[in-house]
Amino acid sequence: MQKPVNDVSQFHAVDQTTNPTFFSQFMDTSHALHATRLYQQEMIARLALAAGTTVLDVGCGTGQDTQELIPAAGPHGRVVGIDNSETMLQVARARAEQAQLPVEYVRADATQLPFEDASFDGCRASRVLSHLSEPALGLAEMVRVARPGAQIVVADGDMELIIVDIADRHLVRKIVHAACEQMQHPWLGRQLPRLFQEAGLHNIRIDGRMMQLDYTFFQLVFRGLLQRAQDSGSLSTDDLTRFWSALKQAEEEQHFFAGAVGFIVSGQKPF
Repeated sequence: MQKPVNDVSQFHAVDQTTNPTFFSQFMDTSHALHATRLYQQEMIARLALAAGTTVLDVGCGTGQDTQELIPAAGPHGRVVGIDNSETMLQVARARAEQAQLPVEYVRADATQLPFEDASFDGCRASRVLSHLSEPALGLAEMVRVARPGAQIVVADGDMELIIVDIADRHLVRKIVHAACEQMQHPWLGRQLPRLFQEAGLHNIRIDGRMMQLDYTFFQLVFRGLLQRAQDSGSLSTDDLTRFWSALKQAEEEQHFFAGAVGFIVSGQKPF
């Protein structure tokens, strides 16, 4: 059965989907959220970049977050973003060219970075490792290309920790579990501290965040995932009808509340 067009679990294969522009539009919508802005500010602060340094953004997508690293790196620094999607990179390059920003975008596999060892003063990845077939290998590559003493900063979600306020708790649990099972690594957020330890990083810092999702963005994230769960038999038509009806009613009555819990984890490459 063909996967739903707008399915966020397919970020690892954007160019092979039937509607790759959905993913760039999704990133634009996500980037505009206040909670996302706070996330990104914290990640930049954790990198502790000095002027003139080099920094790598793994899984840069359409490049908004990468561009925000430029002031921290300074006019003599180097900012590089990599992504495996040419669709995403075309958008990123066009925006950088229009704004005349000094940023490089490279098409690459996060598990096989095309850079020499110890090339960067900092590396970051936001909501990327959970889409890789081997997240530990992606992290290992970030560590490899980082210089001794560099900060590695990773943010990712935990699908099992989705928060939804409707009366039917049993239904919410069923929905969240079904959505969770559609992702390659739905528990990646809670696994990051262990992965950082196994990668040999020091001074590991862990910070959990709850990102509030409005009704429109919640639908954008979960429509495709839950449709695929229904197609696989994990959810019934009645399950989805009751769930979306309850959310619509909550929105109409102005008490819709949903959130996603994620983690920012940072660590230092040993000297």
